[in-house]
Amino acid sequence: MLSRRQLLAASPTALPLFLALSACKGPAVLGAPPTVSPQTHMLLHAVTAELNLIWVYDKAIAAYSGLEPRLAPLRAEHQAHLAELRGRVIEPAGKKVPQTVTSKPPIAATQAAAIDQLRAAEQAAVQTLMSRLGGASPSLAQLYASIAASEATHASVLGAKAGA
Repeated sequence: MLSRRQLLAASPTALPLFLALSACKGPAVLGAPPTVSPQTHMLLHAVTAELNLIWVYDKAIAAYSGLEPRLAPLRAEHQAHLAELRGRVIEPAGKKVPQTVTSKPPIAATQAAAIDQLRAAEQAAVQTLMSRLGGASPSLAQLYASIAASEATHASVLGAKAGA
């Protein structure tokens, strides 16, 4: 019979030998990182979409400084949406939360056209968020729906401002 000390002393050398002889690959933690779930992919895409929308707002404000009083509050709401989305992300192994803009459309040639461009971007964002509801957990679906409602309001506000 082995004493406890003999067993513990033999453990570091015996475990790899045992694993090799038993054709065991070892514990799952030694394997490849887990795959990223579809829900996490959707969340990462939502983060990127908010970054892209904020970029368009920033460029419109930079191009037409007269729009800043109208657009700054809407941009601030998008920054709050981005913070909420990022707060839900648990970074998967090998995958980082997006920090960069992936879509940089040219800004329209006039202030009115820039507002129309933003309104169209808001409407597209609403459609995209609503399409994510089916595959989302209840809490994420609630967040997506809340952000979509906010963005629908932005589109309405921008439409009213374009007509004013």
